[in-house]
Parts: sequence; C-alpha cells; structure tokens
Amino acid sequence: MRDATRSGRGPRSLDLLALLTLAPLLWGFGVLERRDVEVEAGNAALKAGKAEEALAHYDKAVGKLPADAGAHFDRGAALYALSRFDEAGQEFLRATEAKDGALKASAFYNLGNAFFKKDKFKEAAEAYKRSLGLNPADKLAKWNLELALQKQKDEDKKKDDQKNQDDKNKDKDKKDDKKKDDKDKDKKDDKKKDDQKKDDQQKKDDQKDKSGGQDQKDKKDQPDKQPQKQPDKPSEQQIDAVLDNLERSSKDLEKERARARAVRRAPPARDW
Repeated sequence: MRDATRSGRGPRSLDLLALLTLAPLLWGFGVLERRDVEVEAGNAALKAGKAEEALAHYDKAVGKLPADAGAHFDRGAALYALSRFDEAGQEFLRATEAKDGALKASAFYNLGNAFFKKDKFKEAAEAYKRSLGLNPADKLAKWNLELALQKQKDEDKKKDDQKNQDDKNKDKDKKDDKKKDDKDKDKKDDKKKDDQKKDDQQKKDDQKDKSGGQDQKDKKDQPDKQPQKQPDKPSEQQIDAVLDNLERSSKDLEKERARARAVRRAPPARDW
C-alpha cells in the first residue's frame, strides 16, 4: 500500500481504526488506502478482525512492492494485531523510511508501541520522541511517551534496588565467610595447641621412661653386695701364734682319742 501523496490526492492524516487502552498504553493504527486488490482485501479483513487473513493479503502486496513503505506499515499493523511484536516492529521500522511525514510519524508511533509491548521502554520512548518530532500535536504519542519514561524509571529503580540487595547479600556473605574463616582459624589454633601439648607431654613421658630404664639398668649393672674388705696381711707373730695353737690342739686331740680307746677296752664294772 502506498501513502496518500502517491495516490494523487495530496497529504492527509491516516485513518484511525481503533483507539485502545492497553494497560494503559494507547495504541491506534491506520491503514493506507490505494487501488490495489491485495491491499484492499487486507484492509477489509483487518477491519473485520481477521488479522491472519489480512496478513496473507499484505504479504502478497509486499511481495509485489517490496520498497513500498505503506505496504510494510499495513503488514506491521496485521502482525501487531497477532501479537507478533518483534516482526511488527521490523515492518514499522521499514515504514519509517516513508517520504510522507504523516506516515513516517505513525510508523515511529507504532514502532514505539511494538517496543513497549516487549518491555523495551527506552527504545519505545525514543520512537515516541521521533514521532512527536514529526507530529508535535499527537496526544497519543505524548501519553505513551510519558508512560514509557515512567516505566523506564521504574525499571531503573528496580534494577538499582536489586543491585543494592545483591550488594547487601554479598556483604552479608562476606561477613559470614569471614566469621566462618575466623571460627575455622580458631579451631585450627586450638587443635594446634592441643597437639603441641600432647607432643610436649609425650616427650616428657618418653624422657621419664628413658630415665627410669637407665636407672634400672644402672641398678642391674651394680653388684648385689658390696665387695668385702680384704683383711690385712697377718704379721709373722700372728702366724706363729696360729701355728702354735694348731699344734697344741692336735696334741690335745690325740690325748682325747687315746682316753676314749682306753675306756672302750676296760672290762665292764660288776654290779654284785
């Protein structure tokens, strides 16, 4: 479909087919009239709410006129009605190449709507600004621009809040990690001290056992009795005295033996 200047009737505003409040995005689109059987069939189907049928006719029109901004605009309107917002945005973007100012302004306006439906509020606001630059009196574009800017502000605030919350969570995690590290360090220090105490005690025990073993060994190596003191060497007088005693003892012993033999040989005593 071609714009009004190319139809030979001079510039005119686009027909507004619908004015919708979309939470509360305002969206209105118009289709361009021209003497083309596919375009006219597509317009009739779209007005009747048959977006799929309208799209099929617009596809044929774009196939015949691929460079026609108006045909892309109408095809974008059908895609938008089908909630195919990414594809609709591409068609409206092609339509912004139109030479007619009214068509160009409407193309930017509907491009902003397509961005808005995809939650691309920054892009939507830029498209509405471009539309208002071409048609400053467009109240729908002004309303939707304010709405897009507010949505963008809300999104930025939400991102900032989320970032702050993430930072708080990170700080909390860092503090928790530090507490855990300190606790682990204390446990390690306590264990190290306990191990050191055990090592010191073991060394003492080993030293004690070693000392006890050495004492036992020393006692074992020592003799049970002290060596007797060697008697002094006798003098010659002492030796002579001992020999004299031995000699007398021998004589006395011999006398006793002789007396005992005499007693045994004597006749028994008579008892009458």
